[in-house]
Amino acid sequence: RQGQTHELTKQSRKDIMHIKQITISNFRSFRKQPEIQPFSQGTNAVVGRNGSGKSNLFDAVQFVLLSPKFWTLRTEDRQALLHEGSGTAAVNAYVEIIFDNRDGRFQGFSSDNTNSDEIVLRRTVGSKKDEIFLQRKKTSKNEVMSLLEGAGFSKSNPYFIVQQGKVNALCVMKDTERLELLKEVAGTTVYDEKKKESQFKMKENTESMSKIQETLTYMEERLEELRGEKEELTMYQQLDRDRKALAYTLYDKELRRARETLDEIEQQKAEEAESRYAIHEQAKNAANAITTVEGKLKTKTMGLRRNKVYLKEMEEDKTAAMTLQTKLELQTKEAEENIHLHEATLTRNKHEIESLTTQITSASHTLHSEIQPKFDTSKSTLTRMTTERNACQKKMDALYAKQGRGRQFDTKEERDVYLKAQIEDLKSAQLEKENLLDEKRDALANLRRTITSGTKEVESKSVELSKQDVVLEELKKSIDTKLKDRTTLAETRNVQWGELSKVQAQVSDAKDTSRKAYSTLRKIMPRNTAMGLDSLKRILAEEGITEGTHYFGPVMDNITLVEDKFQTAVEVSAQNALFHVIVDTDATAARLMKRLEKDRLGRVTFLPLNRLNSNTNSNYPESRDVVPLLQTCLRYDKRLSRAMEHVFGQKLLADSVEAASTWSVRCNVDAVTLDGDLCSRKGALSGGYVDLSKSRLKANIDMKSSQENLRTFEAEEKNMRNRNKKTDIEISNVMSEVQRLKAQKVDLERTLTRMDEDISTQKTRQESKKKQAHTMEVEGVPPLERDIVSLDHQVKLLEEEVGTDLCETLTKEEKSLLQQLKATQAELKSNVEHQTQTLEEVSIERQRLQSLLEDNLMKRKRELEEDGAEALKSHSRRRSKDGKEQPAARVAQSQRKENLVQVQRELEEAIQNTEVVEERLAEAKEIDAALRRELNEGKKELESFRTEDGKISKYLEDAQKKDEKLMNKRSLCVTQRELHSRRIQELGTLPPSSALKKHKGLSISNLMRELERINKKLKGYSHVNKKAFDQFVNFNEQREDLLKRKDEVDGGADKVKELIESLDRQKDEAINRTFRGVSAHFKDVFKELVPNGAGELIMRTSLDEEEDLDEDLDEAEVVRRRQNPSVSRYRGVGIKVRFSPVGENYIMSQLSGGQKSLVAMALIFAIQRCDPAPFYLFDELDQALDSSYRKAVAGLIQRQANSDENPTQFICSTFRPELVAISDNCYGISHQDKVSNILSLSKRDALSFIANLMNEEEAVGEVSSLATSKATAAKKKEATNSRKRKAIESADDDEGRKTIAAANGA
Repeated sequence: RQGQTHELTKQSRKDIMHIKQITISNFRSFRKQPEIQPFSQGTNAVVGRNGSGKSNLFDAVQFVLLSPKFWTLRTEDRQALLHEGSGTAAVNAYVEIIFDNRDGRFQGFSSDNTNSDEIVLRRTVGSKKDEIFLQRKKTSKNEVMSLLEGAGFSKSNPYFIVQQGKVNALCVMKDTERLELLKEVAGTTVYDEKKKESQFKMKENTESMSKIQETLTYMEERLEELRGEKEELTMYQQLDRDRKALAYTLYDKELRRARETLDEIEQQKAEEAESRYAIHEQAKNAANAITTVEGKLKTKTMGLRRNKVYLKEMEEDKTAAMTLQTKLELQTKEAEENIHLHEATLTRNKHEIESLTTQITSASHTLHSEIQPKFDTSKSTLTRMTTERNACQKKMDALYAKQGRGRQFDTKEERDVYLKAQIEDLKSAQLEKENLLDEKRDALANLRRTITSGTKEVESKSVELSKQDVVLEELKKSIDTKLKDRTTLAETRNVQWGELSKVQAQVSDAKDTSRKAYSTLRKIMPRNTAMGLDSLKRILAEEGITEGTHYFGPVMDNITLVEDKFQTAVEVSAQNALFHVIVDTDATAARLMKRLEKDRLGRVTFLPLNRLNSNTNSNYPESRDVVPLLQTCLRYDKRLSRAMEHVFGQKLLADSVEAASTWSVRCNVDAVTLDGDLCSRKGALSGGYVDLSKSRLKANIDMKSSQENLRTFEAEEKNMRNRNKKTDIEISNVMSEVQRLKAQKVDLERTLTRMDEDISTQKTRQESKKKQAHTMEVEGVPPLERDIVSLDHQVKLLEEEVGTDLCETLTKEEKSLLQQLKATQAELKSNVEHQTQTLEEVSIERQRLQSLLEDNLMKRKRELEEDGAEALKSHSRRRSKDGKEQPAARVAQSQRKENLVQVQRELEEAIQNTEVVEERLAEAKEIDAALRRELNEGKKELESFRTEDGKISKYLEDAQKKDEKLMNKRSLCVTQRELHSRRIQELGTLPPSSALKKHKGLSISNLMRELERINKKLKGYSHVNKKAFDQFVNFNEQREDLLKRKDEVDGGADKVKELIESLDRQKDEAINRTFRGVSAHFKDVFKELVPNGAGELIMRTSLDEEEDLDEDLDEAEVVRRRQNPSVSRYRGVGIKVRFSPVGENYIMSQLSGGQKSLVAMALIFAIQRCDPAPFYLFDELDQALDSSYRKAVAGLIQRQANSDENPTQFICSTFRPELVAISDNCYGISHQDKVSNILSLSKRDALSFIANLMNEEEAVGEVSSLATSKATAAKKKEATNSRKRKAIESADDDEGRKTIAAANGA
């Protein structure tokens, strides 16, 4: 149970109010002190060298807690608080204290009466400002002071912060000064102020009484005079009552008539207002319609202009297409006529060629069947006969030679030698002939092989030629296909060009619309803001700031309306905050603002998300009349919640102005209706007509929509351009392919032409070689063979002759043979001649037939076949698809037909192109007509709208004039109403209703006549004091009032006297109560500090100064008065202490410096216990104490800090280890380059620092002790004597004298 109680006590100590954290910036010696480590709620020690800034820390706390010396600061005082170290001069400074408020000591600072666990109090000071903030919100000093007093920080007890000098001041304080301190602690200043106010009221009451008495005397005299004037005034009053009755009745009727007229005018105005509102709507609709129609007209005009350009292009295309079509039609017609002409020629030539073919066939048959065999037979016969004749001749010549050699040679041997030589020559000739024959035969064989290989080569080339012809045909087909593809692509490109033109027109219109929307938005927003927003786009790119991460754009770009009906409400509630720019941090905002300021690019309000506080009112009213505007009307990115809450968080959407007014006051928020009527939380109401044409949101939505349309059209335009580019590339590729195929076709045709020419050349050569071989075979080889045979026969004859006898004559056989040979020779010669003639005849016939065939029939046939083939240039025109030769004319005709087909195809394409162009031209003309028709209709519509707008404007002008007339009439009626109301009021008290009723039936004119009659009578009483009765009544009433006032003043004076007496009693009680409390606590504290000693406070009174009391008083009364003297008799507070269990008591003047400090601290602790504060700050409290007293003070602080009943936080600065030893947290203050810094230290480091300081002090003391010891002793002696003299002077009673005597004896 004890452990549980200890834990509960420990937990309760954790919840007491204390200083949790201190933040200092630019305050005196502190530059940029970060948040100090949280203070302990117990004891905290602060150490540091002299001049490091410890006192500035305590001044900072007093600065925030509005200490008297920091309550009012002049300019020089504020400047003195700013840090003046090296670097940039400080412009402002602040100190912030965070209090732990878990015990709820601070109360009443929140509007919703809820307490916070932490209280943040900050005070900021600059050269021109002094502001204080509570919970981050600006507040007043009085409110903070009231909050602090409610938490226990009493102005009458300033000893919760004890700075250097306060202890010394208490040490040298006189008894009277201690009495004033006691009164201040008791709070007597409040009673004195109230007493002073009461005495001032007493003085005012006395003065009022004298004035009232003077006034009453005057009124009595005046009332006596007025009583004599009352009788004459009675007659006057009777007439005056009649006059008032008549005047009231007259004025009342006039007033009623004016009010009725005003009601009629108001009714007319209401009707006119409704009508005018409808007309305004019509005017707005007409203006919108005019704007719309003008935009449409502009669009149509631009479209008409573009269509005119398109029409011109189509006309040019049509002209070009028609020109091409006409040209191709002429070419087609010319080709058809040429084909028909050549077709007739071919038909005509065909019969002739058939006839020639028959003749050629007949002549060839005759030549080859009849003439050529005859020629060959005759030639062979002639050759045989010639050979035989020559053989006979050679035999005859041999016989004749043999016969002649008999005569030629003498001897056989000579002859044989000659014969052998002849044989050798013949053999040699034979050998040559044989060699020549072999050469001829070899040449013939080579020629035959050449003919065979040439024939094969011609056949191979013919096959290759046929294949290449097929390839050429394929090339032609490919070229035709590619041309068709090119035509299709060209048509596609033309269509795409038309679509691109339309899209370009849409892009142009979208750009115009976007420019107009942007211009409209710029006109609505402030000029500097527009400049800034325009410049930010460039700055973002230059600074490398990412949109969507660091930069989010204006508020209006980040919101979307849930419904369009919320537009007016959202815009009215946000106003120009729609143009505020949202960024992620204040660093980004600073960069952008720096660039804007540097380049002078306008002004923009930034909303850094890291600096914005969430202002969402979580307690929105639950009512059907109002809803949160942010949650109901808007959609946005949740990352931007803080910015949206900053702009729209404190806004409500109401269904009526009454609901808006009610809830704006009740919830302290702004409320707006759907119509844009705004009720400010400060009470202001704004509303009226909202011109939607100048709407910021609508302008922004229009701009974003137009930009989106522009981007869409530009993207479509880009896609179309890419598609057109792709089509152009395809057309270019197709044309390149066509060019390549045509070049390949030309090369192939050239190659085939060369191959055809080679084949023809080789065939010609083959024919020549065949003829050469035939000639060689027929005419070259046989003669050589016959010559060889003849030579061989001659050799044989000569060889036979060798060895025979030499004789001059022939033998009989030889002669007989010679005769036979002669006869054969003659016969053969005759046959040869005959045969030669026959051969010539056959040869002539053969030559004639050959000439007929070659030079006549065949030539004519070739001429006919080549008739019309002058343009034939390629080999393919001479060959059919199977590679066979065709007549040139037929091939040329086929080529013409192919050319005709090509031209016809081109003509068809041209016709199609012309039709397409005509269709497009017709469409363009229809569009042109439609646009012109729409323009005319639009102009008529615009004219009608303008006429209607003019009528509306005229109607509005008339309505304005009518309204002005009504206003003038109303003003007149109001003037009449006010005049008659004022006249009725000026009538004063009205006569009784009976007097009014008798005039009620009169008309206004009769009333005026009666009133004039009464006024004439009243002129006879002009000398009468018309105010006599009123003055009498007034004076009488005033006298009664003054009498009542006199009684009240008398009663008030008595109450003030009682209040003064009560205040004096309360003051005396407070002083006595405080003295008793402080005296009791002083005894306890001194006993704790000096266990063997004792101390007490003594109240000195005037009774102590009186030698004799009144003789009339008895002894008991004297004792009572001495024991309970009046506070007015108090003269001072004395102190008596002793520091041992026995001995004399000492007064303050008799104590040493350390003892005085100890007594002063005991008094401070006693005052604190009498009026405890939540925390205490001591600045070098133990500076003048000995080590034993320092330890006692430290123990006292520790006990009070850890007290179960009233635990208290202590923050102490010290140079000694005793306070550090009992501290929970330790802090060190360093000072370098005129800048102080507070660091958290461990207790070991703090004690080590204190030890070093004490060692330094001892070292300095040892050096100076020898030089100052004598002077110190003399000063001590002089100080002792001085204390004795002061004690003697101040000792007025016997006890004091005894004390002095005891001190002297000591």
